[in-house]
Amino acid sequence: MPYGSNLRALASTLVLAALFSVSLVTNAWAIAGVDFPAEGDIDFTPAHEAIDQGNFTEAIDFLEIEILEWYPDNAEALNLKAYSLRNMGKLSEALKFYNRALEADPEHQGALEYQGELFLQMGNRAAAEANLTKLVGLCPRGCDAHEELQAAIERFKDGKVSWIKPTDKQQAGG
Repeated sequence: MPYGSNLRALASTLVLAALFSVSLVTNAWAIAGVDFPAEGDIDFTPAHEAIDQGNFTEAIDFLEIEILEWYPDNAEALNLKAYSLRNMGKLSEALKFYNRALEADPEHQGALEYQGELFLQMGNRAAAEANLTKLVGLCPRGCDAHEELQAAIERFKDGKVSWIKPTDKQQAGG
């Protein structure tokens, strides 16, 4: 048998073996009962509900177990985890997760808004304004993230932030 025929036969065998292996792994996941959604179909409702109730630890647990374990670079999950950490007073840890969210999706409007609010809490108005500038570029006709961050910056006076906790916003009708 010519040398080229042997290489083609070997390549064909390797391709078939790889396809068979993928099939086995896929079937093993199905048999094991592991069922997780495609990244675009993730339901964040449990995290949002926990956050709305001020149960930030519960939200973080859900995000870590149900989403970040499977999709460690999911910008929305990272953003919500950072938001929860920020509202628990863990500012430097929150900053780390906002940065990760923005590395995963530099145009994530929520992460830009909330990170800007964190910058204000940390006394860094210039960084918050830089995030606002990014939001102007992303939504030149305005968007919720832009309006919220702009309002937070306007409340920032003399290096001190007039901060309203999420639970206080809800009671005030916001």
